[in-house]
Amino acid sequence: DGPVTSCDCDLAVVGAGLAGTTLLASLRLAGWQGSAMVLEVGRGPGGRASTRLRRDNPHWRLDHGAPVLHLPSGAGGALADLLQRLEAMGAISADTSESVCVGLDGLQPLDTSSAGFDADGPCWRGRPTMGSVAAALLDLAGDSVIRRFGVRVQTLQASERGWDLHDQHGQAVVNARMLVLSGNMLAHPRSLAMLGLANRPLREACAVGLDPVLDQALDRIASMRMAPRWNRMLALSAEPAEVASWPRQIVLSAAASQQWQLERLVVQPMADDSVGLVVHGLTESVPVPLDLLSPWPSLAAAVASADDLGVMRWGAARPLDHPLPVDLQWCPKVALGFCGDWIDGPGFGRAHGAMASAVALADRIVEHDALVASGAGA
Repeated sequence: DGPVTSCDCDLAVVGAGLAGTTLLASLRLAGWQGSAMVLEVGRGPGGRASTRLRRDNPHWRLDHGAPVLHLPSGAGGALADLLQRLEAMGAISADTSESVCVGLDGLQPLDTSSAGFDADGPCWRGRPTMGSVAAALLDLAGDSVIRRFGVRVQTLQASERGWDLHDQHGQAVVNARMLVLSGNMLAHPRSLAMLGLANRPLREACAVGLDPVLDQALDRIASMRMAPRWNRMLALSAEPAEVASWPRQIVLSAAASQQWQLERLVVQPMADDSVGLVVHGLTESVPVPLDLLSPWPSLAAAVASADDLGVMRWGAARPLDHPLPVDLQWCPKVALGFCGDWIDGPGFGRAHGAMASAVALADRIVEHDALVASGAGA
């Protein structure tokens, strides 16, 4: 897309997934009046809750990441209020589709704690797609948020002016007074291989001792194990009556997931009666075992003759352990924050954890700016 013009702002947010867009929406709803820019390597918002389009079919809208949003039972507070706003906007609606669990010996009771769900409470689906959720959150954040898509932030530097960000071409992107990373790519050792760098960009950006909180955070982030994920996308052909008999999600028990190296299969009917299937895999090249689909013969037949649309490789991966403690989520001396599903708390590793961490970080940023305005902060 070419170089991005440098633009000073109060806050730069790297990543327009659920965490980054929730943060921006929460700040505006809290009355924060600063200027902001969001930077995203993809072509639009969504991150790992985004939607794949097809140039040859305008009706095709395949949710190839998180298929739904879950919350814990009885959850309230700012996050619940935000979801109510999204529901009122028509960006989400209650999900009543059927989900089933498959074990090594056939169908099993659905165990939400181990079947790929993040909670046992309310469940929502994005409308018309999951990518619409992040887009609606950006709408809540307001038109004053500058949006830069197709930009990969690769190097950064803390200075007296704030944070200087550069893209993969070395071009200046923005200077921001505060910075939030909604993913840990720039702080985790995996950035060395994935970005072809010699050192972690965030560690290079700040000398040791400049902010003791950041030093602790970087040490903790470096210890995180991240599991790669591959989602295979298929286009199926079947009669509407057959599709209506299929569950919308087939999740695998822990034992079945280990044997078949799959987490779940998500069926998504399209507006033109075509059908998409997303296979959430633990390894890249695993085919769908047709005996897994034996309870639904017509689905097995459709998968056997499906068109393979390729694999989505999630470079961001999924955090497995060593979440970042919430007291390390904001580094006040360098005005740097973190949010995402890798922050400690309910929903760790899940969509609602990413959103909850962003709501909490918004409070920290508002407090930080209030201290700065009073002359008591950094």
